Amino acid sequence: MAYLALYRKYRPDNFDDVIGQEKVVKVISNAIVNNKVSHAYLFSGPRGTGKTTTAKIIAKMVNCLNLVDGKPCNECESCKNILNSSDVIEIDAASNNGVDEIREIRDKVNLVPSSCKYKIYIIDEVHMLTTQAFNALLKTLEEPPSHVIFILATTEFYKIPLTISSRCQKFQFTKIDDVDIVKCLKNVSKKEDILIEDDALYEIARLSDGGMRDAINLLDQLTSYQSRKIKIEDVYKVSGSVGYVDLYNLLLNVKNNNSKEIIKFVEEIDKNGKNINKFVEEIIIFLKDVLVYKNTNDVTNIKEKNDMIKSISDSFDDIIIYDFINEFNDLLIRMKSASYPTILLIVSLLKLSNSNFNNSVTVDRVVVEENSLKNNNIDKKKDNDVVDDVKINISYFDEKKVNIRINNALALAEKEKLNFIKDGWKNITNFMLNDKFSNVVGLLVDVNPVVASVDYIVLECKFAATADRLNSLDSIVSELFNEVYNVNYKVVFVSSERWNDVKNKYITDRKNGIVYKLINEDNNISDNVNNNSNVQKLVELLGEDLIEYK
Repeated sequence: MAYLALYRKYRPDNFDDVIGQEKVVKVISNAIVNNKVSHAYLFSGPRGTGKTTTAKIIAKMVNCLNLVDGKPCNECESCKNILNSSDVIEIDAASNNGVDEIREIRDKVNLVPSSCKYKIYIIDEVHMLTTQAFNALLKTLEEPPSHVIFILATTEFYKIPLTISSRCQKFQFTKIDDVDIVKCLKNVSKKEDILIEDDALYEIARLSDGGMRDAINLLDQLTSYQSRKIKIEDVYKVSGSVGYVDLYNLLLNVKNNNSKEIIKFVEEIDKNGKNINKFVEEIIIFLKDVLVYKNTNDVTNIKEKNDMIKSISDSFDDIIIYDFINEFNDLLIRMKSASYPTILLIVSLLKLSNSNFNNSVTVDRVVVEENSLKNNNIDKKKDNDVVDDVKINISYFDEKKVNIRINNALALAEKEKLNFIKDGWKNITNFMLNDKFSNVVGLLVDVNPVVASVDYIVLECKFAATADRLNSLDSIVSELFNEVYNVNYKVVFVSSERWNDVKNKYITDRKNGIVYKLINEDNNISDNVNNNSNVQKLVELLGEDLIEYK
């Protein structure tokens, strides 16, 4: 005898066994008992939540010759043969979506049932029907013979024409709760003598995303993989997902700016054939659970996961987790059209590592701290320690230098030079695996060149923190650009918000005759300015020593 898949073997045959759809089955069951059966139903909801199963139970109930307490008797000829009856016609609209197939239904719908009271048409994935097929179905669906019931099922309700859905009783099936899925899996495991850990059951439920069929299928697959007691590690291996310990270690490597381990980890995932998009989704879900724990102290049903969540919660601030989730969400969008999604993932992880977890501070903050230490008569050794730390972590790149480079780039800007920079920008990723430049390349992933001249480049960053970090790495950035373009550029990074202000003021003030003058970075130039309001606005933005005015 051929093996019967577990999800087929344990498919419910009455409404009491349908899990997670209590409201739906209550309405339909009462309607059947009270002889108020509709001529057409439309079931919508996620896959594996019981739409087709409910349709088959309806077919069984309306044709049962002796309902017992609102349940099919399972003893009459109709109950015994209902699934093999010619009066229950199940159609897959995905493969039978043309107008000819629907016209065949229309032509045969008037034929009386051969052995049952009702003829049942179950059309699965009905949203796949063509417009012409829907039109052919329309009249028949509106006024079918009294012995016909249509049950339409779809996972994409919004694709159903209103002319169709308005002629049906509509029922929304919801995702099944993980606890209910685990309860069902335990029942199946007990009947099939399957030994499995509770953590593994909850992980199966989570991976099934509310679909009972997917959950039982994965359990069935695990029984073929592991003859002994099934553990959560087995679930990871069979499903292709990544364990929570691995996610935890990756996040710690990001925090510790361990670039080699980050790259090695992602390459290992790619080598093992795991779905990169799915992996990014797993990170987002894990970080969501961390946020939930930080704000509510709620934990999951998986002990191993809870330990990892609590540890990450203690190590990461809320704002950092927000940045991570936003970055990974944007990454998922970019990866859909990317030729090399693995490289994009590496870049994002390195960027997050460098922008969120660095010990560098701005020069302004150093000056304040240094003066504060001196004013409070802190010993000279401690004061020197602060200065030494700054020398290690940042280069001297203050606000004056930023303003000067913005001014000089605008003063000498050439469209051809900007196009040259943009054309070669893709070559920067070639240095991803270079130990010397990998950290900088990770930060440059979302950077956009906006102004270029013979010697200067202005680059726009999404966040001010990223711009400050890149400006502090001026020497290594310049060296990287020299490798890519073979030109010794002087570069400056500005946040998107600041660039919008600079751009708008530049356009306005150029219209008013303001001319930018090249400034030597080593000079401390100060010019008098007039009271022209437009000039004053630009002075406030760029500094009084950057503008030559008329």
